[in-house]
Amino acid sequence: MLSITATAVFWTGCKTAGYVGGILSSETDAEKVIPAEFDLAKTDGNIVIAVSQPAWIKTPIDLRIILTNAINTTLEEKAKIKKRRLIPYADVLKCRRELADEKRDDPFAITSKLNAQYVLAIQITDFELSTFAEEDLFNGTMITKSCLFDANSNKIWPQDANDTSRQITVGFEDEKATAELAVGKLAAATAHCITRYLYNCKKEKFRIAEEQKELDFYTW
Repeated sequence: MLSITATAVFWTGCKTAGYVGGILSSETDAEKVIPAEFDLAKTDGNIVIAVSQPAWIKTPIDLRIILTNAINTTLEEKAKIKKRRLIPYADVLKCRRELADEKRDDPFAITSKLNAQYVLAIQITDFELSTFAEEDLFNGTMITKSCLFDANSNKIWPQDANDTSRQITVGFEDEKATAELAVGKLAAATAHCITRYLYNCKKEKFRIAEEQKELDFYTW
């Protein structure tokens, strides 16, 4: 009888341990990260976000402002880059106005004038925002291409020689919002999808609903 009891306790203990181990394993899985392709937080010096928006892309809000702000916020909150390293859009705008016309969208001219050590150059290649009969429902799409360079104009991300830039496409349908909120959501989604490669991003947060991942990784 003692032997049977001891055996029962042993197996019960094993099952309990297995159950607990399973919980711990699941918790560990939730903490898994996708390693940064380039860890921007491990660098020193100021960082400028240089967004270019072609004149033919007409928007209710200047996308350069809202996308720059979204990326700076994401780099500070998610990549843990100190705010003092992130050059605000107001400084970028002032710099652009002081440059010659042909240099105002040149990320390297902006970087040099602002004495930054890194520039995240982003080109908005397409943008659409439309409403239905119900004016508070929106469809939206934003497509960007981005590269990270150092102050010497060396491309440091994407690092693959065949991946000359990183294309990101985000969008949504039937979103209940105002035009300002809809544009803000596209900018926030774009900011996440660009910056997630520049820090160790939790695997469960890497992909987002707005991402059109089948269109990623085109070359520029």
